[in-house]
Amino acid sequence: MGGTAVFAHVDINNCYVSCETLFQPQLKGRIVVVLSNNDGCVIARSNEAKAIGLKMGDAEFMVRKTLQEYDAVIFSSNYPLYADMSARMMNNLARYTYMLMVYSIDEAFLALGNIRNMDLEEHTRKISENVIHDTGLSITVGVGPTLSLAKLANKAAKKSKKSYLVLDSAEKIAAAVEDFPIEDVWGVGKAYYDKLQELNINTAADFRRMDADLVRKHMTVQGWRLHQELWGKPCNVLRDVADRSKGIESSQSFNTYQTDLEKIEEAAAMHAATVAVKLRQQKSMALTLTVYLRTNKHNVKHDQHYPSITVKVPFASNSTQELTRICVQALRAIWQPGYNYLKTGVRATGIIPADEVQYNLFSSYDNSRQQKLSGLIDEVNARYGRGCLRVAAEGYEKSWIMKQEFLSKQYTTRWKDVVVVR
Repeated sequence: MGGTAVFAHVDINNCYVSCETLFQPQLKGRIVVVLSNNDGCVIARSNEAKAIGLKMGDAEFMVRKTLQEYDAVIFSSNYPLYADMSARMMNNLARYTYMLMVYSIDEAFLALGNIRNMDLEEHTRKISENVIHDTGLSITVGVGPTLSLAKLANKAAKKSKKSYLVLDSAEKIAAAVEDFPIEDVWGVGKAYYDKLQELNINTAADFRRMDADLVRKHMTVQGWRLHQELWGKPCNVLRDVADRSKGIESSQSFNTYQTDLEKIEEAAAMHAATVAVKLRQQKSMALTLTVYLRTNKHNVKHDQHYPSITVKVPFASNSTQELTRICVQALRAIWQPGYNYLKTGVRATGIIPADEVQYNLFSSYDNSRQQKLSGLIDEVNARYGRGCLRVAAEGYEKSWIMKQEFLSKQYTTRWKDVVVVR
C-alpha cells in the first residue's frame, strides 16, 4: 500500500458513558447506563452493562428492576457535556490530518495522505495514545485504504479488544474480512442484508467474492461502490465540510402533559432558537418553517390531536428573533384547548447558503440588525454557557422541560461545575 491514500476512522468507545466516567473515575468497572430524553430508554452502556444483557433502546421502566438488582449507575443525557468533549476530540484529531470529516458526535474520518515514508502502524499508535492522553476519552482507530475498510478495521479492533487496527496490506485486509459479519459492514442496512441473505452471503469475504455486475444488479450503484471499497478501491469522497442539511429540526417531549398555551409557546420558542443557531453554525438560512404539536398516541383515554403548519419565511433568515416570532405565531394558529399535548417541535426546510439570499427588488428589507443581535447571542452563549442569553419568549422557569432526574454536572461548560483540584 506504499504511496497510496490511506484513511482512518476514529470513534469514542461508549461515548456518553465515557464522558460521564471521565469526571467520575470511581465508576469505571461499574454498570453504567445513559438514558434518552425524559429518561425514557437506554442509549449508552458501559461494557459491564452490555455484559448483563442490557440493550440499546431498552425502556427504562422495563429494565428498572435489573438496574436496581445490579446497583447500576444511571445518568440522564447531558448533551452540553457530550458536545464539548466531542469538540475536544475533534480538535485533537485535526493535528494528525490535512482533512478531517466529522461524521457524528462521536466519530470522524481522517485523510492520512501518502504514506510512502511513514510508519503507519507507529503513526496510528501515536494518534490513539495521544488523543486518549489529551482528552481522557477512550477511542478506537481503524485504518485502511478506503473509508469502508477504515470503518471495518475500527469494528474489528473493538471485537479483538484492541485500541487500533491497521489494514495496510492485501493479506491483512483478507484476514479482517474473512469472518466479519456482513450485517456489521458500513452501508449494509436491513434491505441489503435481506437480499444478501437470500444469496447466502454471510461475511464481508463472501460479499467480496461476488461478481461486481451481480452486486450492481441486486444492490444498485451504492452496493457496487461498497464492493469496490472492500477491495481497496476508493469510491466514497472525504469532505472537510459536511454537506448542508436539507432540513433542521428541534423537538422534545414535555415532562408531563401540557394544556397551557403559554408553556407550549415557551417550548416552541426554544426550539425555534435552537434551529436558528444550527442554521448559523452551517452558514445557512431557511425559507420555510414547520411547527407541530403531538398528543400521546399510546394513551387511548385521551383525545388525539396532531396539528402542524408550514409557513414561508418572508425573507430567508437564520435570525433567532425572526424565527422565534414566526414559530410562536404559527403555534397559536394550530393550538386548540382541551387536548393534553406531549410534544412540540420546529423544522426548518428550504435551506440555502447564507450568502445566496435573494432579496426583493421592490423591498428595502435589511436584516443587518438582526444578524448583529444573533451574533451577539452566539458570542455570549459560547462564553458563558448555552441559554445564558435568550429571547424572553423562551421563558425562565421552564417547568415543562424534559425530565432529567439523573443529570450530571456540566463539568466543562458551566463555571460552577468545573472540577477543582486542591
